[in-house]
Parts: sequence; structure tokens; C-alpha cells
Amino acid sequence: ISVPQLFTPPRSASPGGRMTTTRAGEGEAHVTTTYEHELLSGGLTRKSMLPYRARIRARAFEDFDGWVRHDGEEFLYVLTGQIRLLTEFYAPIDMKRGDSAYYDASMGHNVISLSPEDATILWVTSLD
Repeated sequence: ISVPQLFTPPRSASPGGRMTTTRAGEGEAHVTTTYEHELLSGGLTRKSMLPYRARIRARAFEDFDGWVRHDGEEFLYVLTGQIRLLTEFYAPIDMKRGDSAYYDASMGHNVISLSPEDATILWVTSLD
């Protein structure tokens, strides 16, 4: 999709009308030793994207069992705290509230919190 496409009417005359909401704290929880994920928009099936809020518990690469890799692309947006995005092919990137990144999720990646408290991020993963 291009930027102009965001501001033009859809080609299809019949809208799909799919929508769901997730109230704060009501997403499905998935907890690991490194992350606490809260899945958002769980009411929709056959989604093209998987949005979730993550609390970053990890503080070092050694907290992980190696790199995280999976199909698709990923977008992350820092909500609170400071993080370090570690990737297999690039230098570590320190990020703070309001910073974002977009990357190929098949490349090894991990996120650690640099803050005294756990950082939180919004992650959106493509499912196609």
C-alpha cells in the first residue's frame, strides 16, 4: 500500500466491516521468561497481522535461548522505557519511547530492556 492509497476510497464497493476491540489489560496473556505478551484483537480470525503489547523482562542476550526467528515481518513501537533491539545482521539499536523499527522476522532478533523497570512495546507481526 502506498501513502496515497491511505487517502483514496477502496476499490471494492462492499466493505468487509471486520472490527474488534481489546480493552486495556483484557488481551490473552502469553508469558515467557523474557517477555510478557498480551495479544490484542483476539476476537478476529483469519487476520493478516498479529498485534500485541509486550513487557520486556530480558536484560541481556544471554537471557534467551539464542535468536528468535519466525516467518513474516515485524513492526515494533516503544511505549515505555528504553530497549535495545538486537538483530543477527545489524549493530544493536538503542530505542526509547516513541521510537519504532520494522524488520524481516526470519532474521534472528531479540529485545532487551535497558530501563531499571521492564520496558513495554507494541509489536505487530504479519501473518501472510
